[in-house]
Amino acid sequence: MSDGATASDSPFIKGRNARLYGKQRESCPYAEGSPDREAWMQAFDEASDDRLETQTGTIDPQSAQRG
Repeated sequence: MSDGATASDSPFIKGRNARLYGKQRESCPYAEGSPDREAWMQAFDEASDDRLETQTGTIDPQSAQRG
């Protein structure tokens, strides 16, 4: 990351956000074969998995608050 960049600037976070906000996988802005594209795609796919697990009850979003 360059100076002044934040975590939300990362391709990974952008990919996750794209999925969560209803964008299509084909909307990835990074070049085919680039590390940024791989990170974006991975996050996009994982965001899908997280949503499914939350809906099926395999992740308890409140568990981090218990303790």
